[in-house]
Amino acid sequence: MSDQREFWNERYEREGYFYGKEPNRYLASHIDTLEAGKEILFLGEGEGRNAVYAAKAGHRVTALDASDIGLAKASALAQSAGCTITCIHADLEEWEPSGHYDAIFCSFLHLAEPLRSDVFSKMIQHLKSGGLFAGEFFSIHQLPRTTGGPKDETLLYTADALRSILEHTPCEILELCEIETELNEGRGHIGIASVVRMAVRK
Repeated sequence: MSDQREFWNERYEREGYFYGKEPNRYLASHIDTLEAGKEILFLGEGEGRNAVYAAKAGHRVTALDASDIGLAKASALAQSAGCTITCIHADLEEWEPSGHYDAIFCSFLHLAEPLRSDVFSKMIQHLKSGGLFAGEFFSIHQLPRTTGGPKDETLLYTADALRSILEHTPCEILELCEIETELNEGRGHIGIASVVRMAVRK
């Protein structure tokens, strides 16, 4: 994962916020349904836009990322917004959750197998009963597009592949679909993109 850490540090050390300061719209739509005061974990949170949005809504927020530069910018964004987030600098392949969460969110988390299955299963295990796990990911149909996402098919998603992971975990699938959506997230995600959206409840 050291190569990935270097990749993201190089991206986040650029001036400004590469993916903007506003939250991913799909995650925000789920955050908006939660009562204040929930314990929320954000995976691969980068520069903190989603975590800060949740913290401003009154939640207790933890942001995890492999990039120390991204997390430093996340902390600065939280401070400028007058809220607090807890940052964990760690690789997902090594990190072990120590508690349980009311909700776990991620946007455009690029994981290949078998790490993807391991992480998704582990996250559902660490949800509280009734907890929500939701994310938006680039689909394999995003590969030829220039509106964001990796150029490595092993890091892209299909709804069927996610379903095969979720079928082996104790959860209810609330939404699992592939759609086209228009992204407007900083200078990193701009334009029509093919995404997979997932929401499950434990």
